[in-house]
Amino acid sequence: MMKKTHSWLKPVTLLLAIFVLLVSAGCEAILSIDFPWEEHAGVPTKTPVPALSTPTATPIPTKVNVEATATQTPRQTRMVIWLPPEFDPEADNEAARLLKARLENFARKNKIELDVRLKNPIGNSNLIESLIATNGAAPDNLPAVVLLRRQDLDAAYARGLVYNNDELASMAGAIDWYSFARETVSYDGVSYGLGLFGDPMVLVYKAQSELIPGNDWFSMHDNFGYFGFAADDSQGRFLLLLYLAAGGETRDAQNHLVLQEEPLAQALQVLKDLVKTKHLNHTVLEMQTQSAVWQAYKNWQLDTAAMPASIALKALVSEETGYPVLAFNQPDFTLTESWALALTHPDESQQALGLLLMQDLTNTDFLAKWSEALGYVPAKSASLGAWTNVELKPALEKTMNIALLYPRDETINSLGPILRNATLMILRDNASVEDAVQAALEGLK
Repeated sequence: MMKKTHSWLKPVTLLLAIFVLLVSAGCEAILSIDFPWEEHAGVPTKTPVPALSTPTATPIPTKVNVEATATQTPRQTRMVIWLPPEFDPEADNEAARLLKARLENFARKNKIELDVRLKNPIGNSNLIESLIATNGAAPDNLPAVVLLRRQDLDAAYARGLVYNNDELASMAGAIDWYSFARETVSYDGVSYGLGLFGDPMVLVYKAQSELIPGNDWFSMHDNFGYFGFAADDSQGRFLLLLYLAAGGETRDAQNHLVLQEEPLAQALQVLKDLVKTKHLNHTVLEMQTQSAVWQAYKNWQLDTAAMPASIALKALVSEETGYPVLAFNQPDFTLTESWALALTHPDESQQALGLLLMQDLTNTDFLAKWSEALGYVPAKSASLGAWTNVELKPALEKTMNIALLYPRDETINSLGPILRNATLMILRDNASVEDAVQAALEGLK
């Protein structure tokens, strides 16, 4: 009996073992199934599931999580600015030292690396060409702020390389900018920068002279002594000034170049009167640049001279000696060059830093010291009022209040040779005013 019982227990035990193994394998198979509501980290499901059906709990946001959000803008640690070589902060002069100290202080205050690059406004790889190239190839290396001439700002605006925003508009709308500074940066009523410096055409004369010249360009033949200007200037800037002072226009309603007969005749008559009264120094026919005019004045060959104010102002802050003590008259009309600061980076964080720098460089007291050391007239009346040169300041204050911008480069480059030729016809060839006018009008056709 015992032997028989043992024989049937063995197969039962074997069946139980097999059953246990099957149950274990089945559970393992069930656990390995990928259910559609499960999503593994970093792997998207084949069919997106709405967030409401996700069984996981929603985490409570904390301050740390908010600050780490990818949409937040990181703090800027570097800024690039471009300057023309004449504003090099590493140069060996007082203006450079003032600028360098200001830039270093700005970098420390804002905890950034400030990268200053020098870009020539003319020639190969000039400022505008560099902006275009950098914008296309390496936009992250674009400067946040550029200091540039009005002509270059025109070109940058036309190519969409400068930017404006509400804060810049507010800064440009301050009351103490001269009108020429507002016009420098304004395009269709929108400001694309901040005016910085002006450089007006002035009449320089010997301060010790008891016969002070008049303020009317059309009565220069009544002044004492020899007068000089750049008669052989390829851009004809002095005759252009006289022509515009007489009410002449350079563009008609269709924006075509024009020269009007009557204002041109008035302007040329000024030169004819100077010839007749023997007030012109014979060297004017050889003067092609404004620097040549200064050299003649410096060498005591001229009693009065028309030149940009910067030519004389830079001499005052240089080591030049031996020239007559100078003074400026207070003309009723004049033209000026201008310089400005502009935003040239599309990133809003870089623009914010750029605006801080522009605000720093146009601070009234700093701009007063920097501009006087440079030899340019500041674009803010309060800054000119803070100049230490009390002898020249009153004349410059009046001059800047009435100064208008020169016509744009394309106008000057087109009319310049025509006006130069008309000037030389009067001074060198002794032509009549009528003949010079007709030659100029024919040259424009």
